[in-house]
Amino acid sequence: MDARSMRLLELDKVLTMLKDKCVTTMGSARVEALVPAIDRHQVKLWQSQTREAVTLLGRAEPALSGLVDISSEAIRAGKGGILEPLQLFRIARFLDASAALKRLLGTLDKDSYLALTAQSLLHLPDLSASLRRAVDEEGNVLDTASPELRSIRRKLDNERSRLRDKLDSMVKSPTIQKYLQEPLVTQRGERYCLPVKSECRGQVPGVVHDQSASGATLFIEPMAVVDINNGITQLQRQEQAEVQRILRELSNQVGSYSEDLVLAVESAGEADFIIARGKLALAMDAMEPEISEGKEMEIVRGRHPLLPAKEVVPSTINLGKDFNALVITGPNTGGKTVTLKTVGLLCLMAQAGLWLPADKGTVVPVYTEVFADIGDEQSIEQSLSTFSSHMTNIVGIIESAGPQSLVLLDELGAGTDPTEGAALAISILEHLRGAGCSLVATTHYSELKAYAWTEDGVENASVEFDVETLRPTYRLLIGTPGKSNAFEIATRLGLQQEIVQRARSLLGGDVRRTEDMLAALEASRVEAEKKLVSARNQLREANATREQYEMRLQKLEAKQDEIIEAARQKANELVRSARLRADELLTELRQAQSENVDELARRVREDLKPTQTVRKQQQAPGEKPDPSKLKPGQTVKVASLDKTGNLLSIGANEAQVQVGIMKINVALDDLRLIREAEQKKTVERHLTKAVRSELPLDLDLRGITVEEAILQVDKYLDAALLAGYEQVSLIHGKGTGALGRGLQDYLKTHPAVQGFRYGGAGEGGSGVTVVSLKK
Repeated sequence: MDARSMRLLELDKVLTMLKDKCVTTMGSARVEALVPAIDRHQVKLWQSQTREAVTLLGRAEPALSGLVDISSEAIRAGKGGILEPLQLFRIARFLDASAALKRLLGTLDKDSYLALTAQSLLHLPDLSASLRRAVDEEGNVLDTASPELRSIRRKLDNERSRLRDKLDSMVKSPTIQKYLQEPLVTQRGERYCLPVKSECRGQVPGVVHDQSASGATLFIEPMAVVDINNGITQLQRQEQAEVQRILRELSNQVGSYSEDLVLAVESAGEADFIIARGKLALAMDAMEPEISEGKEMEIVRGRHPLLPAKEVVPSTINLGKDFNALVITGPNTGGKTVTLKTVGLLCLMAQAGLWLPADKGTVVPVYTEVFADIGDEQSIEQSLSTFSSHMTNIVGIIESAGPQSLVLLDELGAGTDPTEGAALAISILEHLRGAGCSLVATTHYSELKAYAWTEDGVENASVEFDVETLRPTYRLLIGTPGKSNAFEIATRLGLQQEIVQRARSLLGGDVRRTEDMLAALEASRVEAEKKLVSARNQLREANATREQYEMRLQKLEAKQDEIIEAARQKANELVRSARLRADELLTELRQAQSENVDELARRVREDLKPTQTVRKQQQAPGEKPDPSKLKPGQTVKVASLDKTGNLLSIGANEAQVQVGIMKINVALDDLRLIREAEQKKTVERHLTKAVRSELPLDLDLRGITVEEAILQVDKYLDAALLAGYEQVSLIHGKGTGALGRGLQDYLKTHPAVQGFRYGGAGEGGSGVTVVSLKK
């Protein structure tokens, strides 16, 4: 990428914004080294990484402050060096932050880039605990580092306390106090001393460690405390030795993870760098651009990221589809240069893996080079607006630009004679187009407007200017060439009318016709835009009305389903209650009958005697059985009762038959054999009645898979056929509709199904399939 062009387009300022979002020095270093990629796969990877960061930030804000760069400490420990307490504490902080980040990134999809990066982060709780137990953030080695260190320091405290007490008693002693320069204890070279007057040297026996500058005071360690001081010195040496042993041991532990720690630092920096891109995307209210496979570019309502969000006017611009060159015209201060910079900067940002402050639908290609010649006409220091300066830059661009280059030229051909400048500008455009470049240029020249109007592959554009307010609107209008509006602006500013009219008369006929054409085009555009706004408002109102009625319909359907579901549950509850009560009554009846069944049978026989004659006359046709062929368990009919029963036992003249819940004795002549077909019907009738008493008319399949539902439906339909049902309902719910569709595909092939349909009003709608069974 051309470094000068990236600087002109102010990519460095955007990267400074990105760097501010980094927490670690490692992440900041990656921003400083960031250069837009020119490989499409690399750009897509960087964009997907930013997407992962935005997803992560939607869940939680990672705590990265502890991820300090400990590479040098880890390398030193790996080589056997002894680390200082503060360095060990930095490593402990890093380990704790690394473990926390590893846990957080582990919640992402396991194949995501950030989750893979987390694999190199470290979770070493034992080492972290050892370091935090031994050192603190101020670089002190703590008493908890080892039992030996705690014991030595306790002894030191005791000896120092004993020393202070001894010296305090000497200072307060009237005998010694008169020899002291001041009644206090001082320290010289880690030895506790008394300030003794030099002339009283012999009155206070001890070791002289120092004297004052004037020589009037000697700092004497009294003999009475020499042994105590010696003991303290010895303990201090032991303390220092133990501290060194602890530091060496901890450094060795760190050194054993030296390579892993260096790799973890790299991964932490990479994660911070990616997360910073996500933070910047959210801060700019940016979105992920689509990366074009070819040269098509479409920026939808793009905003320059360095301008205040509330003030910037979005621009929509496209290139590379119907045309590869765009000529933007319009008055000064109209925003042409801002548009040019916005296009170039957004393309560079996309290739750097950054999201763009634009709307959904934005598509950008991957350029191998982005060239810009953008001059500030008010810059005296750099003189970038002079013709020679522009030409120098353009010469370099022409030599390097190729088919996958984006070229941005500001005020092309300016700074020289207008006629020659316009001709040269057209020639430069033709050459760059011939090289296959994508091209955006700004100009004042009418010749370039005409060139763009007549040339295939080149399109006009303008930045709107409000003549009434003499202020630009900064709206980019593609397809419409811009006017300089010099006469209108001069008139609004108070220039005499005759001067303006004379100036108009001096224009050539072609120029006037061009200006008139532009005015007509502008009027047509304004009118069309008003109609478009009106149509959009009407469409918006229609959509709002449609959404309102759809919501009402959804509420009604939901209410209807609730009512139906409540009624179904109520009915099921009533059925369950009735069944429970029937079971209780049946149990009571069986108990009562078993206790007095003989008495009941006798009474039944007595009651039936008056009707036996009539019964015999009305007996159903049937074959009287041969007593020798009757067998227990056989189904027979009692002619006098017109009831079928089960033969229990056979005697000489009578048999015992189970009729319903009663056992009765019946004369052999009163029995009739039942044909096989009739017996089968009787069994089926009893079986159908039993099945119906237990089988509901609907089957609830909600919350299970299609495969599980098919197994249940298969058994349920068999039972429904056995019960003699002609129609049943399968409740599968609405949801995604997958369960309902799967069941209906299965019903199409079921041999017992005559037809099926979704439920109607009051039947559950599309949440229920009503099945008709074959008779």
